[in-house]
Amino acid sequence: MKDVKTSDTQNFALVGHSGDGKTSLGEALLHQVGATPALGSVTAGTSVLNFLPEERERHTTITSAIFSFDAGGRHYTLVDAPGDSNFQADGQVALHALDGAVLVVSAADGAKVGTDRMFRFCREHRIPLVAALNGVDRERADFDAAVASLEGMEAHPVVLTLPVGHANETSAVVDVLELKAHGPAGESEVPADLLETAKRAREKLVESVAECDDALLERYLEHGELAPDEIVRGLIAGTRNGQILPVLATAATREIGVGRLLWAISHLLPSAADRAPFTDADGQPVASDPEAPFRALVFKTIIDRYAGTLSVMRVVSGTLRPESGVRDATADHKERLSKLMLLRGAEHVDVPEAGPGDIVAVAKLKSVRTGHALCAEKAGSALPPIPIPQGVISYAISAKSKGDEDKVFTALGRLVEEDPTLHLGRDPMTGEFLLTGRGELHVRMTVSKLQRMFGVEVELKTPKVPYRETIKKRAENVEGKLKKQTGGKGMFGVCYLTVEPLPRGSGIEFVDEIVGGAIPRNLIPAVEKGIHESCATGPLAGYPVVDVRVRCVDGKYHTVDSNEMAFKLAGAFGFKAALEQAGPTLLEPVMDLHVAVPAQYVGDVMGDLSSRRGRVGASEAKGNAQVIQALVPMSEMLEYASALTSITAGQGEFHMEFHHYDEAPSHVRERVISEAQAAKSHG
Repeated sequence: MKDVKTSDTQNFALVGHSGDGKTSLGEALLHQVGATPALGSVTAGTSVLNFLPEERERHTTITSAIFSFDAGGRHYTLVDAPGDSNFQADGQVALHALDGAVLVVSAADGAKVGTDRMFRFCREHRIPLVAALNGVDRERADFDAAVASLEGMEAHPVVLTLPVGHANETSAVVDVLELKAHGPAGESEVPADLLETAKRAREKLVESVAECDDALLERYLEHGELAPDEIVRGLIAGTRNGQILPVLATAATREIGVGRLLWAISHLLPSAADRAPFTDADGQPVASDPEAPFRALVFKTIIDRYAGTLSVMRVVSGTLRPESGVRDATADHKERLSKLMLLRGAEHVDVPEAGPGDIVAVAKLKSVRTGHALCAEKAGSALPPIPIPQGVISYAISAKSKGDEDKVFTALGRLVEEDPTLHLGRDPMTGEFLLTGRGELHVRMTVSKLQRMFGVEVELKTPKVPYRETIKKRAENVEGKLKKQTGGKGMFGVCYLTVEPLPRGSGIEFVDEIVGGAIPRNLIPAVEKGIHESCATGPLAGYPVVDVRVRCVDGKYHTVDSNEMAFKLAGAFGFKAALEQAGPTLLEPVMDLHVAVPAQYVGDVMGDLSSRRGRVGASEAKGNAQVIQALVPMSEMLEYASALTSITAGQGEFHMEFHHYDEAPSHVRERVISEAQAAKSHG
């Protein structure tokens, strides 16, 4: 912002597993610095970060909330990222544009699957972290066990504050660096029964930070102690290079430990000037210089009822002012900016300019989408765009009222623009329109927003499974014949076909083996065309035919009555007859599935996959989660999201993609055929 240096600007996210108190901690931070007049509550529906109707109804975060505030002469932007796996990608996209993050962990339950996932994402992208063990005032809270769960993730936790008291008797935290207690009543001495524990924690802290800096390590080995400023220097180095994870105890709803957490954010996480530099598309570092050419990254799009479409961007270099001309480097399109706005939850505040590190929103940019890179109109190399995670589950979607089709798909287009992890497309194989998202809840919440924001209703159905048909054996010299005489010029064409199965994925292969002019050369392509068109509907249930070699071995023609249409129809008739004789069968798509679950649910998940005809392969540990790999028929996975949520109490997540086609067992084949026959009779 104007008059705030880049070195005094910080952007951080609250990340972790759903339900561990990220939003409550954000509310406590905002209230503690005076950014909000009262402490917002998720359960009471007064949160300034969870302000969407869907969020207040479900008491959970479904989209990243952005709140800019000033405190202690510094300018901060807090991003409250969703923890549910259905929406977590929204926060991952935002992290590409931020400087650091607070990993929020339940003090009662320790690290979970979502904790591990976001920790590894941050480490992979070199995003510095501090951890808040939140809810130390809860009945089941176990601070030491929660720290141990972070050790199990190989996060190398280093405790900075300890809780004073247990459960609802928690009254303060002890800063182990300065050996002082900090609570709502102010600073005090460390309770006698906690002093030895705090001293041991301080010793471990000093040892850990000394190992982050060679000079500090040498001094520590020589003197057995480090000065307070040296400890802080080592903490900063270790935090920013990912060698250690500073851990602080917090109780958000009672605002305990929040002040020390803000200290850790402002001192240990980097400012916009101190962070590792962004690099341009050529891999060159981009300086955080307000006088340099303008560059920015758009990390979020918001559909606002009053302001229209808002593009939220992080300024990387240069200075941005209203009415500036910029270029959308990703779409290669020039844009004219209107006013610049700070976001404070649902509120927008106009600002006169934005410099490096600032996060602002701009309305009504035509080409700009989430992930796009912006630059000055005549700048050199722009920043690379932010990668967008892809959806994993699809539902067939249609308008509830036939007259609403155009309105529905226009509105859906707006929501896809807001949330790029959604995808709307048409399946060419089934003809259905498919809405693809990160999970079942993601898709259903999109439908809920569609009705609330645009007043249109849709129907969701599990998508049709794209079965295929093929053959199991060879059929030789099957006749395809068309003979029609109506008094004038007739239609005559005969071909003899041999069909045989091909390996999976081979498609349809046509082989011309005509010799001696049994069919004229100019009419053979008509036979092939008739065969390929017939592949669209197989003999069993009308699904496309694949993996068949067709040999045209002989034929007959008439010098007057034979033509392309006659041989096209003869080829189609012969192909259908040959399939009937070649043991037609049904193929079903098989998905490559990866499921991440806490270790205690592995047995139940494997049993469930086996009941779904899954072939379970490897299982490996990744942090606190076990990742199970399996090959499972698609037809068994259409409602898997709900089942996994039920089995794992919401702690499991999965990703799947197409792997191969395999022959369907007899009971599946019979069911699919009977359904196709019933649909045909009712059609």
